[in-house]
Amino acid sequence: MKQARPFGVETILLSESYDRILAEDIYADRDYPPFNRSAMDGYALRFKDIEKNKEFRLVGEMLAGGLIKSLKEVGSCIKIMTGAPVPEGADLVIRVEDSELKDGMVKFKSLPYRIWQNIAIKGEDAKSGEMVLHQSTIINASTSGLLASLGRNNVRVYSLPKVSIISTGNEIKAVEDSVLPHQIRDSNSYTIASFFQHYNIDIASRKLVSDRREEIKSAIESLKNMDILILSGGVSMGDADFVPEVLTECGVKAVFHKVQIKPGKPLWFGVRDNKTVVFALPGNPVSCQVSFKVFIEPFLRACFGLPPCQTIKLPLTSIRKKKSTFEEYFPCTLGLFGSQTGLHQIKNNGSGDFTSITRSSGLAIHPAEVEELKEGDFVEFIPWRGI
Repeated sequence: MKQARPFGVETILLSESYDRILAEDIYADRDYPPFNRSAMDGYALRFKDIEKNKEFRLVGEMLAGGLIKSLKEVGSCIKIMTGAPVPEGADLVIRVEDSELKDGMVKFKSLPYRIWQNIAIKGEDAKSGEMVLHQSTIINASTSGLLASLGRNNVRVYSLPKVSIISTGNEIKAVEDSVLPHQIRDSNSYTIASFFQHYNIDIASRKLVSDRREEIKSAIESLKNMDILILSGGVSMGDADFVPEVLTECGVKAVFHKVQIKPGKPLWFGVRDNKTVVFALPGNPVSCQVSFKVFIEPFLRACFGLPPCQTIKLPLTSIRKKKSTFEEYFPCTLGLFGSQTGLHQIKNNGSGDFTSITRSSGLAIHPAEVEELKEGDFVEFIPWRGI
């Protein structure tokens, strides 16, 4: 993750900030609540008066948004609505359900009342100057409401990266094209784009090129201003797998090529001009998706200051034997295992079987050092949608 860094910071309107990521800590501009606030519709009175008086004289009413009144007379009370400021001198609100009003006098039920009951105390949610949101918080519905309450019409957020995708392969055709038996349609660019959309990131451009070196090089050179460049296909050991060589020719410095996982072993990663990060993924659909979840998403989250996606430890509902000496990722769906949630393996026909993975809830991890997983063994599980 040494190459992870923010893509810049910008100030945007709060109304346009949903799902964006804060680039600043947020502090309370005043106490919250800013006054002692009634939590119920009822009557405000002095706690010390409740044991001495059987009836209380009603001397006023407090509505939400009204100026704060004062409760001066012993044995008096003020009718109060939820959200209204509690009158000065009052330290108890009794629910309207526990009262009886007749001829301007209020009787209360004989219940064990306590001081400050049904009152939200000034500053109990947050004190003025207290940090209420940390940098790298994702702005959702609740945080948006909090920011509005703090008067933050504008917020500083991390800029979104410019991302482009190049799909390579003589056999690859555009989605809208007719295909011959030996051809397939470009699916990986749509999968990758959907993953990025989880983070509110739109794809700047998509290119579809053949396995010709010149065509690949031209596509790469045309995208020098990108923050992230994703290539799909052409990174394995085939005669037409030119992508690593062409990337080097284009000035992209390789950080690594090939990883000890399956599927996804041929993954290539590099950096150009200390600006553009390049991920070259295997062309097989399952390998492509595994590569995104295991490498690209953690990188992206690190750039935004977000923690890694959480994995969940869950039991397998059936035996699984290793097919290699590498760490393996296999699709599973969530289901019941006895009285608890477990992972059901989904039968698949290899890294090109994109139909099986669509039925899965995420990826389970078969550790490299474990030859066989038994029924009931707990394994790490990565949901498709990070948590």
